[in-house]
Amino acid sequence: MIYVTGDLHGGETSWHVSSANFKPAKKGDIVLCCGDLGGVWYHDYHLNQDHRRQEDYFLESRLRQRVTWLAVDGNHENFARLFGGEFPLVDLYGGHAYQVRKNVFYLKRGEVFTIEGETFLAFGGATSNDRFGAKIPSLGWEGGYDYLPPRKEGINWWPEELPTQEDYDNACRNLDRVGWVVDHIVTHTCPASLRPQFKSGHGSDPTEDILQKLYERLTFGSWHFGHLHIDKQVGKLTCHYNTVKRLAKNTAPEIQSSS
Repeated sequence: MIYVTGDLHGGETSWHVSSANFKPAKKGDIVLCCGDLGGVWYHDYHLNQDHRRQEDYFLESRLRQRVTWLAVDGNHENFARLFGGEFPLVDLYGGHAYQVRKNVFYLKRGEVFTIEGETFLAFGGATSNDRFGAKIPSLGWEGGYDYLPPRKEGINWWPEELPTQEDYDNACRNLDRVGWVVDHIVTHTCPASLRPQFKSGHGSDPTEDILQKLYERLTFGSWHFGHLHIDKQVGKLTCHYNTVKRLAKNTAPEIQSSS
């Protein structure tokens, strides 16, 4: 069985995937995370025992080991570690993925995977709109707002959050192999033209421009993403956040074009 969820932020927003709230999860199930898994985060993981303990607990206990977790990268990941050779790039479901634990994988940008008989395009990355600080609704009982300080490069922000031309070219090469037709697409953010239908006011994002180019050429059954911290569906596109949803099989006799 395949499920889809949104940003987990290393456990900070993962209450909905706990054993109490995600009871269908059983051995052999797969959960797709639409970015900001946060499984690789602390820059001092190998030096700081407390940070190592927190990261290991999330990856090895909070993410139950009987489930296979497949994530695209978001913008809140430690890319220096994720892309820096610490984790092997392995063959998985016909594509390539970074293996961070025996059951936890980050899907390489632009790869096409075949899972339970259906095809998936994975393409992570997005702009950190909070890089220069942010005002966000408070999670405290008293309400109001919290103010986040600017992020620091190498500590909690990395420029590799943005896809490269090579990432796009990799997607095009793999999509050429399948005739630019896939059953499902998993990204962190959405195509630029669709953003206003979900949420506005976040500024421009080069990642969304890249996804727009793919969107205009692709034929697909469903598109899943996170990043915006809302649960909303518009047509074939679904933004995931505080839920775990079972992925519907693409049963249409002919997939309709996105354009």
